[in-house]
Amino acid sequence: MSGSSGNEGGDSLCNLEYLLVNLGRNQATADRLIRLFLENSPALCQRLMEAVERADRVAIKDALHDIRSSCVLFSGHQCVDLARNFEIALRDDQHSSNSTRAEWLLMANSVCTCVQRMASELGAHFDSKGD
Repeated sequence: MSGSSGNEGGDSLCNLEYLLVNLGRNQATADRLIRLFLENSPALCQRLMEAVERADRVAIKDALHDIRSSCVLFSGHQCVDLARNFEIALRDDQHSSNSTRAEWLLMANSVCTCVQRMASELGAHFDSKGD
């Protein structure tokens, strides 16, 4: 993992150098966390999309919380921000019901697209290592 995997500039969504620093440079643990993200991110997005289809606010909030928790490990600020903005919209909607399920679907699609891009970026880490 090199510093070029940072999200300080360019189109990168992750900062793997930050992850390594926080793990005391433990490459095996970093690789295990990346693999867990790659395995779990499709299910997280599926949970979110299904919750939106059911208009289940509690399940949506749960899925968004899990997505944020997963993305923050890799400094995935863009995905974290999208999930947080969706959470804020849900909270605000409880008082005004301005948003429709179609708007929720757009927000969920944005979050999941970002998570998928993060997964592609993290998967490329293994491709470059030959794993």
